[in-house]
Amino acid sequence: MKVNMNKEELKETAQDARRALERERERMMEEVERMEGFLRVMDATDDLLAEIDRLNEELAERDAEMDNLHQQLQEEKEKNQALEMKMAEMSKLSAGVAKKASQEELLKALRTFVNKSKHKRIEKRTAIKEMVLEIANANGIILPEDLAATIDSLDDVQPEAKVVNVQGNYNDIHDNGNVNRA
Repeated sequence: MKVNMNKEELKETAQDARRALERERERMMEEVERMEGFLRVMDATDDLLAEIDRLNEELAERDAEMDNLHQQLQEEKEKNQALEMKMAEMSKLSAGVAKKASQEELLKALRTFVNKSKHKRIEKRTAIKEMVLEIANANGIILPEDLAATIDSLDDVQPEAKVVNVQGNYNDIHDNGNVNRA
């Protein structure tokens, strides 16, 4: 009986050991699967880190490019501002030159007209004086002193001019009475 019992006990012990080994093997296989999952996570993490590094490099390149473009934009803005300032100055200068040139031309024309009008009758000279002064005022022209004095004296009564005839009779313009012949 003892042999039978030993045999039965041995069978039971062998079965218990087998079950324990199978449980251990299942546990180890689960552990292997868990470890493989961790390894897949680690591989994915490595891939993500590599992608992050690539994206950081790309971002750094784009930041450098953006800084360069921003600097170019600033330079262009400064150039544009300088050109606008020069253009405004040139516009003012050309307007001033045009105004001055047109005023100078008008003054020249008025001076010529006034000088030619000195020999007209008093009524015409008076009308010319008023007309010239109105033209100057309407155009905002400040008359030079000599022209203003000429215009002011335009309507003054002038003595009759003395005439010299061909035969040598002479009414002296200087009232000296006779003509000296050389």
